[in-house]
Amino acid sequence: MARQPEPTLIEFVRYNQWANQQLLAICLKLDESLLTVDIQGTAGSIRQTFEHLLRAEAGFLKRIHGTGPQPSFKWEDEPSLAQMADFAAEVSEAFMSTIQHVPPTQNVHEEAPGWTFDYQARLIFMSLVYHGIAHRTDITTFLNNQGVALPELDVWGYQEAYPDRFQAKLAKVVGH
Repeated sequence: MARQPEPTLIEFVRYNQWANQQLLAICLKLDESLLTVDIQGTAGSIRQTFEHLLRAEAGFLKRIHGTGPQPSFKWEDEPSLAQMADFAAEVSEAFMSTIQHVPPTQNVHEEAPGWTFDYQARLIFMSLVYHGIAHRTDITTFLNNQGVALPELDVWGYQEAYPDRFQAKLAKVVGH
């Protein structure tokens, strides 16, 4: 049954999708050599980092539902960033549906031989945002060091893209 999720949670999921798509769009324009450079201290290259990020996001949903979105491609075939962007949109839609149907306090149960783990779904919702920010920062730090111009991908950049969602109004005060 659909429920009305808390508005801040909705914006966090939307923000994550927006930031992923913005960065993917930038990376689509980059030379292939930049996409495959191993970035020390991260999940690997830009391509590998996006793969890690998207597989994890789908995996977060699997933890809640027992299944998650599956891409139309095989990861071992090294999908293009455009294919990854399409999959990112699918994962985001699945997260939007999840937050409309799964209360943040719903129990998530995981088990494997020798252990069980119970926690609230909101831990997954928080992980979506934190994990995305961490890995997008890896990519943007590398790109900044390569001289690639980037837009603001933080929440202020998101607010600037969608001011009506935040009732944001900037007014110049005369005489100041």
